[in-house]
Amino acid sequence: MKGLVVQFKFAVMSLVLSLAISGCQNTQNNSKIIAGAFNASTNIQKKFIERHAPENIKVTRNIQYMENPSLHFDLYQPENIAELAKRPVVVWIHGGGWISGSKEHASGYFKRLAEQGYNIISVEYQVAPTEIYPQQLLQIDQALEFIKQHANKYHIDASQIYLAGDSAGANMASHYAALVANSQFAHDSSLYPKTSIEQLKGLILHCGIYDLESFINNSSSEMKLLEWGITNLVQAYTGGKKDDAKFLADISPSQHLTANYPPVFISGGNKDFLTESQSVPFVQALKEKNIPVTDVFYPNSKELLVHEYQFMMSKKASQETFIKTIEFLKRTSD
Repeated sequence: MKGLVVQFKFAVMSLVLSLAISGCQNTQNNSKIIAGAFNASTNIQKKFIERHAPENIKVTRNIQYMENPSLHFDLYQPENIAELAKRPVVVWIHGGGWISGSKEHASGYFKRLAEQGYNIISVEYQVAPTEIYPQQLLQIDQALEFIKQHANKYHIDASQIYLAGDSAGANMASHYAALVANSQFAHDSSLYPKTSIEQLKGLILHCGIYDLESFINNSSSEMKLLEWGITNLVQAYTGGKKDDAKFLADISPSQHLTANYPPVFISGGNKDFLTESQSVPFVQALKEKNIPVTDVFYPNSKELLVHEYQFMMSKKASQETFIKTIEFLKRTSD
């Protein structure tokens, strides 16, 4: 445990030192700095997550769903999947501020979900600024199309698809669902998802960003490093449009909700600034449209529930959130 804590402190110190050395650089260089810090902390997090992972899980890694560029996903299934009827699939979009992360980032957590009788797919996509919006959404759409076309081979019920994501992954999952549910939004965006609203059974969203204009303009003035990071994340993802308020609104899921948006499970930690600034307002927007929503927050908990708390299974709140996630899946699936 001490070794992991030391590694985490080293990663944070490295980021601060890198920023001090780099000064004001371009988006490409700044993204590399932030991505390096994100990936370092994620690698530490993976070790904690894996401690709570079951062993009796079938894992098929690196199934290619696109050739150009070459992109893959990992599939987690109950060990006895071949003996079961076709099961729903949870397609997970990893976080990392749009600029980092990997499909393996929460492998241990995906094994826990699969143990409950679900197919879990973690999707690889190209990160910014190598590729910018909307390429990530197009790649997710292609992954879903591949999954549907090969559903029989993998014992997947393609009529029961759940989109899930954490942090930036929650942003993209909720954005894709808005395109599916709102044909006018899809038309205005010139993005036409191949998944139907009947196939999309629900969303699982953790610690996400749902209003980009608010995200970039309402960070605390006392948190200058955080403000700098947010600016560079949005700049990288949007291709330099961080100051275009209309564009940011146009690509914000919260601005394009309709009554047929799929049911939502949403959570956030009590020490994550995104909970009050993003998740809680998104819940309100969902309720205003009468969209079924299960919100799980812990404002009165004494536990320190930071960004991505849901993966930290040593915490009581994280265990409770996991149980409620499974209840949501059972309640909304056929």
